Amino acid sequence: MHKVLVLSQHAARYRELLEAETLPGADLRYAADLDTALPLAADTEILFGAPDLLAEVLPHCPLLRWAQSSWAGVTPLLQAERRDYQLTGVKDIFGPPMTEFVLAWLLALERNIPSRHAAQGWDDSRDGQIAGKRIGIMGTGSIGAHLAGVCRALGLATRGLNSDGRRVEGFDRCWGTADRLAFADGLDYLVALLPDTPATDGLVDAELLARLQPGAVLVNGGRGNSVDTQAVVAALADRQLRHAVLDVLPREPVSDDDPLWQVEGLSITSHTAAPTPGSAIVAIFIENYRRYAAGEPLSHPIDFQRGY
Repeated sequence: MHKVLVLSQHAARYRELLEAETLPGADLRYAADLDTALPLAADTEILFGAPDLLAEVLPHCPLLRWAQSSWAGVTPLLQAERRDYQLTGVKDIFGPPMTEFVLAWLLALERNIPSRHAAQGWDDSRDGQIAGKRIGIMGTGSIGAHLAGVCRALGLATRGLNSDGRRVEGFDRCWGTADRLAFADGLDYLVALLPDTPATDGLVDAELLARLQPGAVLVNGGRGNSVDTQAVVAALADRQLRHAVLDVLPREPVSDDDPLWQVEGLSITSHTAAPTPGSAIVAIFIENYRRYAAGEPLSHPIDFQRGY
């Protein structure tokens, strides 16, 4: 039997979904907190759940061979010392919700939806449009590529930024991170969808923001480490940025009395950009469990060195 420990605040929901399936050879145990998990750790071979909780239980799982994250980000597990097991992530399900999030904001800003909603009188001034604008997407994986494809269909010119400038379907052109300033030059919209790794720290800084088209819009739906928040505040103050949407920040949650809430032109969306149904996450685990039990390669492996 493969001893499996499901460790998540959503353990009850995961249990409902998993027990509706047939997983040959799986001895499934469930825990929503560490106190419940620790007595089950000693003989656990497979972990499935939230990376912050999995990182805490790792030292107590001497027989661990595989861990399946239930998050897109796996930073807590990358920061843990232990790496003698296979780690797999969650991919290929966040593209549509992230695309909705980004385009909802860009369309709302261009078409002046907030001010139109609040209008108390007739205003027939002309709104903007996104067609014909230039969008730069930092991160050309499955999420960024999905966004780029939809943007091209809406008439935007699409640029991509990745580690080495490799060509990716859906982008008109891609740049490597070494050429990030050339990538940013003249962009109307900048979207950051980067993972949290040392290589992405502070890529969106004052120097890069200065290369955007004056009055550009920034959206960060990736990880908070990639964006210099104070540089964003300064760019908003001098109108280099018209608006910034930060779904993620270096420290979360942002306290209610943080001055960021009062910055004009800054919207904080409380890490809600890409809601993920539990059924999709469980489906990834089920598929990978069946691969594991059959001795086949697992989907969505994480490289500990690269961080994704």
